[in-house]
Amino acid sequence: MEIITAASTLRGLAYSSIWVYSSIYLHVSLHLSLIIVGAIFAIGGGIAGIVQIYGGIVSDRIGYRVTVLLSLGILCMIYLLAVADSGILRSSLALPGILIALMFGNALQSPASNAFISLSSDVKLKGFSMLRVGSNIGWGIGPAIGGFVLSYYPFSSLFKIGLAMSLISLLLSFLLKEPGKTMASIRKFGTENRFVIILSVIALLLFIVQSQETVTLSNYARLIRGLPYYELGIIYLTNGIFVVLSQPFIFRISRRIGNFISYGIGTLIYSAGFFSYAFDHGIVSFILSTVFLTVGEDFAFPTGVTMISNVSKPENIGKNMGLYNAFLSAGRAVGPILGGTVYSMTTDPILIWFYTTLSGFASIVIFLGIFTKNRVALDQK
Repeated sequence: MEIITAASTLRGLAYSSIWVYSSIYLHVSLHLSLIIVGAIFAIGGGIAGIVQIYGGIVSDRIGYRVTVLLSLGILCMIYLLAVADSGILRSSLALPGILIALMFGNALQSPASNAFISLSSDVKLKGFSMLRVGSNIGWGIGPAIGGFVLSYYPFSSLFKIGLAMSLISLLLSFLLKEPGKTMASIRKFGTENRFVIILSVIALLLFIVQSQETVTLSNYARLIRGLPYYELGIIYLTNGIFVVLSQPFIFRISRRIGNFISYGIGTLIYSAGFFSYAFDHGIVSFILSTVFLTVGEDFAFPTGVTMISNVSKPENIGKNMGLYNAFLSAGRAVGPILGGTVYSMTTDPILIWFYTTLSGFASIVIFLGIFTKNRVALDQK
């Protein structure tokens, strides 16, 4: 569990330093409209969703270790290509291809990583909480480093960081040992488990909000509120640091109150936290909003994947994790288009954040309406 968490931390550091600032670079430096930028992320999210589904199914068959190594090898080659020919990053046609390819590589390993945690953890919620802490360390440090680098160096420098971190993650992953599991045959798309489908749809709505941290938040903070790159990096770093500090405490609360209540509370706080950005003007208020939404993230995100594990048969863990992650990718695909469209229609902060967080509040209503009488299956340890 420690190795897959460490590898996830390094992979997240590599990916996030580029992910956060690429929408600004595409819009400001390559002069693409935010609707087009949103479409690029949507296409990547859609491809990632398909990869998540079949990546999970295949990983059940060929092994989770092999799948992780394969995905990291693909990521290393993508970063190497961008480093070897920096002209690619100045092309409004080639750079979107690179970004979509990175989404592909990252999507391939997610179901296998989740299956590792599910099959090797005595307490699943604890395992997924640890994985999330590791991922958020990377997703916190990455944008902070990226913001500092972009203050002094060109955008292409971020890909050198990505290559170095991905290579280390790949080497570290060779130490992984395949967890004990029941081998599954290759199955057709989909699942007969209706709880998996319903939870995945609800998570899709929440992750439409989560994806606003790319196109919407970065451009809103940079262009509307005028925050410099390094302050934008601090905002993302705040999220990563606070996850490390608060997740162990939130984990203990979640175990006590159960997955059902934790997910409901977390979704509400998370959506409200993003909406509160509408009232922020300087770095201090942005940090406070980030801390607030991170509490919601601590409650909702680990319990979401834990609930999927709880309602899945052991031989279908990879398949169901892949399906669940595919819906998350779909949410991440819809979110940038929504954010880019709203941003292009209005610069009113309240309207921007109202429309981009509405799906999160809707997901709470659906979740409570469906699972209030079925919470026992979700609250298994």
